[in-house]
Amino acid sequence: MIVIGICGGTGSGKSFLSKRIIKKFNKYKVEYLCLDSYYKDYSDLSFSKRCGINFDHPDSIDFELFYQHLKILKDGDGINSPIYSYKTHKRLSKNNRINVCDILIVDGIYVLLKKNVRKLFDLAIFLDVKLEVRKQRRINRDIVERSRTKNEVENRFEKMIIPMHKKFVETTKKYADLIIKKNYSFKSIASRVEVLINEVY
Repeated sequence: MIVIGICGGTGSGKSFLSKRIIKKFNKYKVEYLCLDSYYKDYSDLSFSKRCGINFDHPDSIDFELFYQHLKILKDGDGINSPIYSYKTHKRLSKNNRINVCDILIVDGIYVLLKKNVRKLFDLAIFLDVKLEVRKQRRINRDIVERSRTKNEVENRFEKMIIPMHKKFVETTKKYADLIIKKNYSFKSIASRVEVLINEVY
C-alpha cells in the first residue's frame, strides 16, 4: 500500500487535491483518511465548553488513535475511523469503514507534525497557500457547511488559526517531499504518484 500525506494550513486545498488524486487513480483501490476525524472526544463536556476549545491546537487531536489506525492499515487490515461533527464538536456514535487498499490518501493540518506518523508516508505534500486565500476559503466553507457567521470565523482565524499555523503547521513544511503553491501543476504531482505506483505494483 502507498500512503500519501497531504498537509497545509486550513483552506489550503488539501481535500480538493485528495479528490483529484483519487479521481486520477481510480483504476486502483484508493481510500481517504482525514485527520479531522480524530479530534478527541469531548462529549462529556457541555456544548458551550466544547465551543471554547482551541481545535486548531494539536492537543485537540487524538494522535495515538490516528497512528494506531494508520499502522493497522499499513499492516494490511481495515479500520473503523471515527466520524466527527463540527456542528456539535463531538464524535458521532457511528464509524466510517476504511478497507485495505492500494493507495491511501491522508490529509490534515498536522499530518506531518509527529515523527511516527511521518515515517508511514511514501510521499508527503505540503500546500503552501497564502493567508488571505486560505482565510476567504475558510469563511466561505464555514458559513455554508458549519452554520457559522462571518464574524465567528474571522475571530477564530485571528485568535486561534493564525497563531497555531505559525507555531505548528508552518514548521512542518520542512518534512514535505513536495511543497506546492496555489497554482500548482497537478500533472507533476500525478507523475510523482505514478512513479511510486510503478515501484510497488
